[in-house]
Amino acid sequence: MKKVINVLLGLCIVALIYIVYGSIMGPINFAKEKGIRDKAVIEKLMDIKAAQTEYNYQHGTYCNNFDTLAEFIKTAQIPIVKKIGELTDDQLDHNWTENKVLALYAKAQSAEQEAAQLKGRKAAQKKIEADTLWEKAANEGFVIIHEDGTKEFLFSRDTEFVSLYDSLYKGRIDPDSLRYVPFSNNVEFELSTTADTAKTGVITHTFTAQTLFINYLGPDSYKGGLDKQEIINLLEDCDDRGRYRGMRVDNNSGNWE
Repeated sequence: MKKVINVLLGLCIVALIYIVYGSIMGPINFAKEKGIRDKAVIEKLMDIKAAQTEYNYQHGTYCNNFDTLAEFIKTAQIPIVKKIGELTDDQLDHNWTENKVLALYAKAQSAEQEAAQLKGRKAAQKKIEADTLWEKAANEGFVIIHEDGTKEFLFSRDTEFVSLYDSLYKGRIDPDSLRYVPFSNNVEFELSTTADTAKTGVITHTFTAQTLFINYLGPDSYKGGLDKQEIINLLEDCDDRGRYRGMRVDNNSGNWE
């Protein structure tokens, strides 16, 4: 009888240890896995925001559906300023600015083009004007003029257009999959836009992209759901704090910031 009691006590102790261990490790494991899934969702939301920011820049409003947004990512071009050189302290002391240097270049190039289109005395005058301007640029240290007449620019600002997709994402994502919430079974982010008119008549455009925690933490999520009680605790905490029950980003910031 005593042996049976000892066995039962041993089993109770093991069970108690298991319960205590679970009560400690349960929240830790939940937080760890939630952190992994949250990170993936946040990265997607930030990718959506980056695309929306450029869409708004080019169209003056935000996109309200993923089909159009995906097509925009695939085809849009954005301007990139290619920079060569920076103004030195001496050049700054001589009141040079980037705009002044570029204006000098433009004036010299315009004089060159006019000289090529004119003839006789007028062409010669324009040629002298162009040479004088280029000599000024060389003396100020912006250009090196070689013996054959070619110019090596030590300071320049050239705008070129590159693929939005290559610039923002560098092949990281498939634009058509941007709509899908990570760790969900192809649940799409909710995407919405608004246009509010202020008393001044100015229209303010906004967008929101969001998804509920349950979509990527719950039982229907990819790889299975996390601890049910921990999810309930998370949602109750959101309610108590008056927060959205998930991850959300708009044109200003995300609710995790």
